[in-house]
Amino acid sequence: MTTTPPPPSSADPTDGGPLTSTDHRAFAFLDHVNSGLRQCLCTLARHGVALRRDAPERARLLLDTVRPWPLYKGGQFLFDLMEWEDLMVDGDPPPLMSTERMVAACTLPVQLMAAAATEEVPTVAKLVPGQRTTAALDLPLRLLAVTARSTLLGVAQDLTDLLGPRATDDDAGYATDPEPVTDYTVTELPPLEAGFYLYEDIVLGALSVLGPLLADHAPTDPAPSAPLMTPVPAPDGP
Repeated sequence: MTTTPPPPSSADPTDGGPLTSTDHRAFAFLDHVNSGLRQCLCTLARHGVALRRDAPERARLLLDTVRPWPLYKGGQFLFDLMEWEDLMVDGDPPPLMSTERMVAACTLPVQLMAAAATEEVPTVAKLVPGQRTTAALDLPLRLLAVTARSTLLGVAQDLTDLLGPRATDDDAGYATDPEPVTDYTVTELPPLEAGFYLYEDIVLGALSVLGPLLADHAPTDPAPSAPLMTPVPAPDGP
């Protein structure tokens, strides 16, 4: 009686299957990216659980502030669309990612956003050839740039106000100059909590870990943030 040996594993780059060694190396890189993303998301979520547990009032104020923002809503959509919750809770919990590594990974994107919010935006004349096209698009682009800059500056100032502890004058009851922003530290992070609050915990963790980085790039003379759109009352009938 003879037995047929099992086929070689496709994960072995030397198995001679249809996948090439380049394919295997590409998959190894993508697996590394997935593992790093899972480690980062789970670490941020655990920071968020700790913040929600140790400072519930601050956690509530942070979430109430960011919920109306398109960035928060878009993140929720992508979180559900890409099924990141399944990625996070599938398997044993990954090791914690250091705060230094997460801050280092986000430093360049934050710097780019800060530059976009403060630097002079080039006119469309430098981007689009043709005088008639330039004249037609220049004003809308300027309005869009001003609106984007005002929104980013307002968001940065809101985060600075929330993430930086403020001292209160006992006599007048007004908030005085903020104290220097300090990182929120915990000695031991609680375990990951899967469920309804998972995305919120990631957001809280990101604000907690990246708060000092965001505050360092806050504008010194912020423009007033644009108010959220409110519904216009319908005119009275005849």
